[in-house]
Amino acid sequence: MYKNRKFNKGAKPAKDTKASGSMENKRPLGSIDENASVKFARTSLNVASVQKKTRPTSTTAVVADVCTLEEGGGSSEENIPASQEATQRYLSQRSMIASSLGRTQSRNLSGRPPKSYFELVLIKAGVLLDEANNFVLSCDHISFVNKFREVFLKCSNYNENADMFKSGLSEALSPKCKYSLKLLSGCTISIPGHDSVYQSQESMIVNFLMIDFLRDAVVDILLNKTSEAAKQRQPVFLANGTVPFLPLLIAQLRHVTQSHSTLIYERITGIFNEASEVSKQDIIMHAGFILEASKHDGFVQMLLDKLPLNKDLFNVSSIQSLANLNLGKSMQEQLRHRILDYIKEEGFVNTALPLLVNLLLKYLAEASDEEVTELVTTIRQILVWRLNTPMERTTQLELFNFIEQAFVRSKKFYTMWQKLLSLVPGSQFKSLDFIMVLLLIHVKEDNYMYIENVLRRRIKLEHITVDIFIEMKSDYAAVLEQHTAILMQLMYDFLREKNKIVAEFAKASYGILFQICDSIQRTILRRLLQLTCDKSTQNLTNLALKLLRELQRKYRPEIQNWGTLLMPLLDRLSELTLSQTRLAMELLCSIAFPPPPLSECTVLQDQLDMLLKKQIINHSVHVKKQGIIGSVQLIDCMARIEDTIIEHDDFNTSYSNASSLPDGRGKMAANFIMLVESSAIHCPESLALFYDEMACSCRSMPSERDTCTQLDKPYLIWLCDVMTFYFQNSFVAEHSPTNTFGINLTYQKCINTVEDTENMEESEVPSIAINIAELVLKPGTVSSSSILILAPLFNLVRSLHLQRYQGSLEQINALLGCAIILPSFFDESNTDAIFYDYDEQLQKRILDIYFHCVNWMRETVSSFSTQQESMIRNKVLQRLNELIATEEKVRLLLDKAPADYVPPQAQFITSNTAFSSENSQARSKPTASTKATQQKDPNDKDLNSESIVFNDTHVGNVTNEANATFKLANIGRFKNTDNKKRFDVLYRPREVYRQMDSDIMLILREELVVKYPLPLQDIGKRIGLLELRFILNDLVCKLESITGAQKLQNEQPSQHIAKPEYFMYDLSKFLQTIVERMSRLSTEIIKQLESVKYVYSNGDLFTTEFNYIKLCFNMCVRLLAVFFSWTQFSDGNATEALLKDSLLVLLANTQRQSLCKKSLADVAAAAFNVMLKYEVSVTDLKTAVHLQDLLKILKRFSSKTESSKTNELEQRKALIEKQEKDIRGLCKKFLQRKWFSYEGLAEKGGTCNIYLDILVKGFLKNSDFRRLGTVLRALIDECKQLKGNDSALKSFPNFKKANFPILFRAMCESTVGYLCELINKTATQRDDKMKMWDKSCELFNILLDIVKALDVPRNFQLFTKYSHQFLKLLLQHGLEAINQTLRDDPGRVSEFLKSLQTVTRFLHNICCHSKALRNTAIIGQIPALRETVETLVFRVKALMTANKCSSVFTMGNLKNKDIHGDEILSQSSRINDASEHDSEEDIPDDDDSVDETLTGDDGSAGRRESAEEPTNTYNRSKSSSRSKCF
Repeated sequence: MYKNRKFNKGAKPAKDTKASGSMENKRPLGSIDENASVKFARTSLNVASVQKKTRPTSTTAVVADVCTLEEGGGSSEENIPASQEATQRYLSQRSMIASSLGRTQSRNLSGRPPKSYFELVLIKAGVLLDEANNFVLSCDHISFVNKFREVFLKCSNYNENADMFKSGLSEALSPKCKYSLKLLSGCTISIPGHDSVYQSQESMIVNFLMIDFLRDAVVDILLNKTSEAAKQRQPVFLANGTVPFLPLLIAQLRHVTQSHSTLIYERITGIFNEASEVSKQDIIMHAGFILEASKHDGFVQMLLDKLPLNKDLFNVSSIQSLANLNLGKSMQEQLRHRILDYIKEEGFVNTALPLLVNLLLKYLAEASDEEVTELVTTIRQILVWRLNTPMERTTQLELFNFIEQAFVRSKKFYTMWQKLLSLVPGSQFKSLDFIMVLLLIHVKEDNYMYIENVLRRRIKLEHITVDIFIEMKSDYAAVLEQHTAILMQLMYDFLREKNKIVAEFAKASYGILFQICDSIQRTILRRLLQLTCDKSTQNLTNLALKLLRELQRKYRPEIQNWGTLLMPLLDRLSELTLSQTRLAMELLCSIAFPPPPLSECTVLQDQLDMLLKKQIINHSVHVKKQGIIGSVQLIDCMARIEDTIIEHDDFNTSYSNASSLPDGRGKMAANFIMLVESSAIHCPESLALFYDEMACSCRSMPSERDTCTQLDKPYLIWLCDVMTFYFQNSFVAEHSPTNTFGINLTYQKCINTVEDTENMEESEVPSIAINIAELVLKPGTVSSSSILILAPLFNLVRSLHLQRYQGSLEQINALLGCAIILPSFFDESNTDAIFYDYDEQLQKRILDIYFHCVNWMRETVSSFSTQQESMIRNKVLQRLNELIATEEKVRLLLDKAPADYVPPQAQFITSNTAFSSENSQARSKPTASTKATQQKDPNDKDLNSESIVFNDTHVGNVTNEANATFKLANIGRFKNTDNKKRFDVLYRPREVYRQMDSDIMLILREELVVKYPLPLQDIGKRIGLLELRFILNDLVCKLESITGAQKLQNEQPSQHIAKPEYFMYDLSKFLQTIVERMSRLSTEIIKQLESVKYVYSNGDLFTTEFNYIKLCFNMCVRLLAVFFSWTQFSDGNATEALLKDSLLVLLANTQRQSLCKKSLADVAAAAFNVMLKYEVSVTDLKTAVHLQDLLKILKRFSSKTESSKTNELEQRKALIEKQEKDIRGLCKKFLQRKWFSYEGLAEKGGTCNIYLDILVKGFLKNSDFRRLGTVLRALIDECKQLKGNDSALKSFPNFKKANFPILFRAMCESTVGYLCELINKTATQRDDKMKMWDKSCELFNILLDIVKALDVPRNFQLFTKYSHQFLKLLLQHGLEAINQTLRDDPGRVSEFLKSLQTVTRFLHNICCHSKALRNTAIIGQIPALRETVETLVFRVKALMTANKCSSVFTMGNLKNKDIHGDEILSQSSRINDASEHDSEEDIPDDDDSVDETLTGDDGSAGRRESAEEPTNTYNRSKSSSRSKCF
């Protein structure tokens, strides 16, 4: 740069002549050949680099030892005239230094002479310029700075040298200069004499900035270079385009952020305005490091102004930079609004969402409560907006990781979010909220119980459904997988919950989670297996086993993989009931012998074989039955290996015995059958159970069996032939019956005719009969011929024939109408003759004949209802008519039967141990009345005490006339008051018959005749009201057994439905028929109501025929309500198609066609409107309740929507509000109507009150304060009219003084409930919160007036309870509103406290009154109530003091007064006398209480006039602290 330049050649200034002359006697400077190379010793540091590269020959290497330079620098400079120009002077210095260094032969650390003053200074300071990729220092940074400073300070004209250095630095920082990257990157430290070489993070620029006289210049150079680089349209890179230049420049400014804050801010702002788009991002990214904290707000404001597009402002790098800035409150608010606007934009991508959320969470530590609340609301709002947008796994994890860190970092943030989740309205609870629940528990497990209770409450209110798990899997799969352990624990606890809704939610959630989360399948199975071992309650075991079975049916391959995991169930079998054993063995056997092509579990097979063979030979009845049930399940799973059903070619095939069957699983099953039969040869109950279980297992048709596998064909053929032979040999009689014990037996009830079959002659028709009477009167010794197995064996024969002959029963259809051997008086109307002519033991045998006959008819009707032939269908209807008549006859006989009579066991699958033991004991010891009485149910106490034991010596003796007269006189005494005949109760407790098959629903397709009784010409051709009632009642019972619907009245025991889902699918096909029947019955009811002008007390509405019409209509509504309450309709989308098809059935044909392609919610909404119209046809209270239940279910279906569009959600919300209003209006109409029983009497009693309570809650549900106030004000006037016990309310005529607390309790619940709802809604709002407290206090004053108007003790208790809840809410949430209002409107607060004072004073009177009367129900509430009011009084006092108005608030003492206002003078003494032996821990007697009193407007204290303390010491409280409650 300098070697070719000449300065002032041939001309010397005058002032420098003398100085030049002084140099003449000195030796001139030696010339330096810059092109010559000189060899010097190399350092160890640069040996390797020198070996790797060859330097150009034109380069001159100058060695300069650092120490020598420092020592010789001053002497050489002294020999140079000071008058020389700067440039020429530098050349002289350069030549002299090089010459002197060469003469001293010192070691040089550089490979060449410096080309500029900048290089020279660096070399003097000990820097190797050309080594590696950065500068090499021979000392640490501090030492280097000292040396560097000495280089300048030793020179007298260092200022001029500094200018040259700055110029050299500016040139070195040019992107094209090789020093630019070295200057901006870290240095290498290599200290001579030390072997270690290490890399420093500090750059050379940092060293320059540490020198005070260079700092400003360096900063200015950096800013200039930054400005130049930022203006480039294309980014500038160093090191062959790999290292960006601008970020390195900007990064150097961070070291002078504090000292040059204003300069940097101003220059950076100007640079930003002129920078390119790429450079702007670099500046934003480094702004947090180079700008002082006080300048951050201004910089962000500049960004907001200069970057109007959110996508430019919020990219990944800029968001990270903004997170490093320290912003003020105002700027945070502006930034938050911009973030919200950005997220709302359609082009927003979720990749930036975690960073934006983290940016919002940055200032948690310094935020106030209000700011944290707003922040929580904002973040939840953001996440809700992004619910339905795709989010990658990494984005999800990063997002919730930031939120989790915020929970850990800020307790306030954690608490506010937890509070928000408890206050979110039910309709707005999203999958996000459930994820946040899991996250809250994960962060702080101590809050598990609280959060669990929040979820439990929401589930009870149906705010959360199982659909939320599908949404969680869809939206937050990665986060859900991380917290599955917590989710499983929650579901495990909910499954143990006694509340039905919560338990059903947990049950459905297991199935959905098993389906959507493969990673937790093993965990789910282990949890359910753990529940099966829970001995706390049998319900848990049942639930767990049912869940395992359902999972095994739906996900057979997955469960097969975990088969051995369920083997511990075998050890638990001894503790299971029979129904539980059936579930467990079905599960285990299906795993041991799965259908092909799944592999068998041989380990489990061996265990099951060994266990079952031990159980079936066990002497314990329970264990033996368990073995039979398990054996049947094993046999069924063994034999199911066929893919196709039996063909016509196999109809004539037969096998002589089990040994002739082909080898395989079918033969194994046959051998096991023979083994079980031989073990039950002497036990009819066990054999009957075996046949029933076999029939149940093999009854599945191809369309029903979920595995699509059928029974082995040879096995099925052999079993069908064997069982048919057993039945024919044991129960089909062809002989003439004889008299037995004086009873004439004959063939009866034969409806077969010659025309029925071409193969039977007329003389052969009556010769076939079912032998019932002889087998009952003369039982055999072998179980195979016991009358107990008649129905079970026929059930099995029927099931096998249906399987073998493809649904045809042609081979055994003669049994439908064949005769039955019965006593000759079987159909006589005089039932007294049975008890007149025979002794007690024979009476029981005759009653057994009736029961067995009914059970046989039930089996035949159930079996042959599947047949299509008109002849068979006619006979089924005839048998059904006879069955109903026979059951009515049995009902009459039971009214006069012996008190200790127990019907024969009819249902073996659902029999329990208690019933079996009672049955066997009653039959083995009929005369042991004392023991029988001790072991009877408490409800039968009166019945047993009035029983009569006859002293007949043997069965069959006819008593004399005197004894007969005595018996007839006492017949009425056998009647049980619980068995009082009710028209709407079909079966009473002792009327236990065999369960009908689900195929009975096929009879509904027959034509209905709405008449009672059914005309003779229609019997066998059509069904009447009795038949319709019989079928509907049975179907409703089955449905309630499946759905677990809460029965308001237990009319008959639950039935066993082997495969509930198949029954539901079958019944859905007949819903249209049921709806048509209901519509027709509704028409008849409306017609009758119009004829009596809707006078519901008219006698024409209580005729027998119209009662049957009303009853059948009731059963139709009840059936629909129970059907749609099936829990699996809410289990994901598994049954959505069935649900939609079933709802379409409720619509008219035209409406059905228009809605068939609509959504499920639209169909449900249309069905709601259709069912609502049936309100006019409701004539009994029970039907009203069922109709309301049906409408509530349809409303829930209507609320389901998958759309996320705002307008559709608003429309759906409006629809739900309208439906809720319709239901409230319906309940109001029902409550305003006077209800009558089927006998024409006014409804009353416990059952009536249960129904009324349901209607009242429906009437008041979701009522606001305005509506509640209207109802309460209307009730006050009517309550004053309730003078006697028989007077009723005018608006609600079913409520009298006795049951008025039902209505009052609902009013209190609704008031407190709506107040809680308002508290939740307004928690995050800034509305007038005092308004809701004013209104709620006003309503409680109205409730107080109602309590005063009616002297009903129950009302006092209810008012105390709910007033206490109101005061607690006021204490927790209302004082803040009072405090805010007190500053603006103290008069309003004064009026509120005066109104509240009325309530608290009356509470004091109630407590005093109750203690005087020793009302323990209210006395138990006093301590907690006292504590609440004491706290409230002092909190209000403190609030007044804080607002400088304590003078208007005084506390006084209240006298003990009763509810009528009369003073109680001797309360304490009476209680002391009555409880002088009581413990000292009893509730003390409080005569005085502290009362809050407000001053009037004039400022005078409004103290009670008669508030003097009583002087009687006995009237003082025994408590050490006086009561300050009131």
